[in-house]
Amino acid sequence: MSRIKSDFFVPFSKFQIGIATAAAAALVTGAPADAQQSPRDPVLPPVIVQQSRPAARPAAAQSASPTTTPRRSARRAPSTSHSAPARPSVDSDNVSQTRDGVDGYVAHGTTAGAKVTTPLLQLPRSVSTVTRQEMADRDVESVREALQYTAGVGTYFREGQFTRDYGYVRGFQALQFIDGLRLNVNNYGLEPYGFERIDVLKGPAATLYGQGSPGGLWDLVSKRPTDNAFGEALVRFGVRNTVEGAFDVGGPVTADHSLLYRVVGLGRMGDGQIDFTSNQRAFIAPSFTWRISEDTSLTILAAYQYDPKLTVLQPLPYVGTIVPGANGQFISRKTFLGEPSYHDTSIKQARIGYEFKHRFNDVFSFQQNFYYQNIDIDLNEVQGNPSAPGTTTVTRQAAHQTFKIDMYQIDNRLKADFAMGPLLHHVVFGTDYSAVTAEQGTGVGTATALNLYAPVYGQPFVKSPTITSLRYQDQRQAGAYIQDRVELGRLNVLLGARYDELEQDQKTRVLNAGTGVFSNPPWTFQPDHGVTYNGGLIYNFENGVAPYASYSQSFTPTFGTDFFGRPFVPVTGDQTEVGVKYIPPGYDILMSAAVFDITQYNVQTRDLAHPGFSVQTSSVESQGGELEIKTTHLYGFNISAAYTYLDAKVIATNTPGGLGKRPVGIPMNAASLWTTYRFGGGGWLAGLTLGGGVRWVGDQAVDPLNTLAVPSFTLYDLTARYDLGERFPTLRKWDVALNVKNLLDTRYVGSCDDALNCYYGSGRNITGTLRARW
Repeated sequence: MSRIKSDFFVPFSKFQIGIATAAAAALVTGAPADAQQSPRDPVLPPVIVQQSRPAARPAAAQSASPTTTPRRSARRAPSTSHSAPARPSVDSDNVSQTRDGVDGYVAHGTTAGAKVTTPLLQLPRSVSTVTRQEMADRDVESVREALQYTAGVGTYFREGQFTRDYGYVRGFQALQFIDGLRLNVNNYGLEPYGFERIDVLKGPAATLYGQGSPGGLWDLVSKRPTDNAFGEALVRFGVRNTVEGAFDVGGPVTADHSLLYRVVGLGRMGDGQIDFTSNQRAFIAPSFTWRISEDTSLTILAAYQYDPKLTVLQPLPYVGTIVPGANGQFISRKTFLGEPSYHDTSIKQARIGYEFKHRFNDVFSFQQNFYYQNIDIDLNEVQGNPSAPGTTTVTRQAAHQTFKIDMYQIDNRLKADFAMGPLLHHVVFGTDYSAVTAEQGTGVGTATALNLYAPVYGQPFVKSPTITSLRYQDQRQAGAYIQDRVELGRLNVLLGARYDELEQDQKTRVLNAGTGVFSNPPWTFQPDHGVTYNGGLIYNFENGVAPYASYSQSFTPTFGTDFFGRPFVPVTGDQTEVGVKYIPPGYDILMSAAVFDITQYNVQTRDLAHPGFSVQTSSVESQGGELEIKTTHLYGFNISAAYTYLDAKVIATNTPGGLGKRPVGIPMNAASLWTTYRFGGGGWLAGLTLGGGVRWVGDQAVDPLNTLAVPSFTLYDLTARYDLGERFPTLRKWDVALNVKNLLDTRYVGSCDDALNCYYGSGRNITGTLRARW
């Protein structure tokens, strides 16, 4: 089987009818209009400190904030009753309703962890946010880059290509979500310019999101239409022959702001770090909001991304990358393992969906999110295979593969905010459904070996090998969940439960070389189900300190059977976490610290008694702690600082000598600091922003017995931006920026799968940007 299969392919399934919610809607519609009043999740003010609950009936929060959507004049006039203040707009709880999302680096609220907007100081979970401004300041080219300064997140696994956004959270590979809906588990690289923010929810999240990683997830929040008309256009140039243009425009279509639009686009051409490779992309993302009434809104979100010249993984041996190889030499970071004449891999990603919101009354509201995503991959490459240790050449094979993936997701949520005596409840009841189908075709041919130190191209290989196997997989998942956040004064208690059912089918058709006909075996069917729980509590002190504790579980079905034909049981996990968050009153500063203990059970390993089969005899424990500090405009400084300590180890295994060893590719320590400073006052320095960062990653294991290690590395980044309008009034809409990543051009290995498969990290990259905003 071709090695690219493991890089691209994962289980998916057929689309079936979504879960009906008509009964719930009918029940809610019958609720009396004069029901007990209670606040919704508040819009997010600059500083949120939970206030003591008044004796009178609670009222909706009225604080203005950078994330509040301006009310349009056509909306119903507010009530004059003191006990029933004006309600916020049905879409005002969206955390991303301004031109740039959060103004600065500090986000005070999130939808991750609750699926409805919740202030961070009322959520007993660890959540980190990378805002649009931070992404722009660092000039990120991928979601992976955006998360490089985030505590608990490892982004250097299989680095060096833009095919996938690999990332680990607290020692486990994390899944990627868009607007609260899970994408395919391959985490294909998505254009970060299309997102307002990235929320990282740490630890298991199965209660709300279903099957997933015990380490956590990241949720990509799409740019959406805004009430204020605006525009942005930029052009960027880079040392790797990069030329990029992008635009972001939007605003109201109608005078009453009932119709809004936004269009985001980007085009890029450039060279890759590796010889004969390219970095090209076309991206477009239109969105449209229709405020049907004060209580009902519909937002359409669509995106299309085309990467015509991708580079698949380029694994290199430990000898020659981390330690010197032949004649004391290192393999060049530019070494291409393929053939320039047969290097044509592309991926097309299209998605369209909607967010529908309706508020029935002051207690009940309903939201439905839907996404359809299509991925089409065509791969034509000569690829390197692992070679014997110490050799100077790499064996290769020619590959021709096709992937067609369709994914449907729907999530229905009924939300209720109500008071019961001294308790204020925020209940979310939901059902979700996903269906994914995938088809993978694979053909493999021979190719000549390549010298790693003096590569010679143009050697014989089988071009466009015939597809000889067709693999089909279907997956259908349905879940129901309930979560209640209960406020009692300054104390918030979170409780949740979920039930999942999942069905998987697969079969592989093989070409008969003699007859030219594919076989047609029966489908292999496997059902699974699981129940997960979570709980936590957090207390808000008046000084902005909020200690918390939480417990959560994860659930991941595993397809296949062991040597005896017994189906694999799901991989499960749980986490206990204790932490503290701090937002000092009057300051845009967020400080957080957490310690955690995650255990993952039923992990697959090789069956030593029956080669070619697997057993579920492994368990992994990840204990550690995190510190994170973010500031916005603190005496001119924006800061993002993080430290991670991660003591991950194998606590059960059938590998002799593997007990107690560190998992491969997980560093024990990592630290980072990014900061910018904007000069004020008069003179030439007014409007100038200078900044930079340092990223340090500790050593990590190369093999299960920890006999080899990837050494630690330190990388430096710089930025400079100048607002031309501060000095030249006629250019008040323009600014210029310079960004340098890996300033010293440090040669480093980001990670290794084993001693034969290591991956170089990115070298120095310099870009200059000219931007106009209006």
